[in-house]
Amino acid sequence: MARNPNRTARQRREENEGVARPDTIVVCSGSYGSSEQYTRWLIDRLGADAIQYKKDMLGYISMYKNIIWVGPVRDGAIKKIGLLWQNYSNFGLTGKKILVCGVGLGDPDNDEYFNKVMTRSGSNQGFSSNYILPGRIDRDRLNMIDRPQFDKFLVDAKRQYGEETAKLINERAESGYNGIDAAALDPIVEEIIRTR
Repeated sequence: MARNPNRTARQRREENEGVARPDTIVVCSGSYGSSEQYTRWLIDRLGADAIQYKKDMLGYISMYKNIIWVGPVRDGAIKKIGLLWQNYSNFGLTGKKILVCGVGLGDPDNDEYFNKVMTRSGSNQGFSSNYILPGRIDRDRLNMIDRPQFDKFLVDAKRQYGEETAKLINERAESGYNGIDAAALDPIVEEIIRTR
């Protein structure tokens, strides 16, 4: 994702039927591409603004009606989403539409996997709509710090998710799985459009 994804925001707004200011912001907390790709698609489809996760930038989200958080599922939780819930009142999020999207290697249609990720992410409190999006993995692209953490995650996956999901995640990790799919965003886009 570009360093400043909002640089062309005015042009996008003019092309998007002259909307003066978007009502939606996407926060991307990923680093390796899957979350960023989904963020780019959401920007295009919704005419939304976006920011890369930075702790000191999160206050800006209070200016938007709809907030979409897109982040990788790491160690059973969506990366850095806890900061959003810890500052729910400080950011003035009461009454706003919040959509939480975890990008991972598990099966998005597996209820047990879905519920575990959302519970560990604190996203099961009724404050948000929750989604799991299929991700991708290329272990060789991980940096020196993330690679051993990812390998440890694979070893611990059975304890975190159960045997069936752990087996699927390990198979996908070994095969270099790429499940990214723009169509997975359809229900998210539809939910935002209903609020406009």
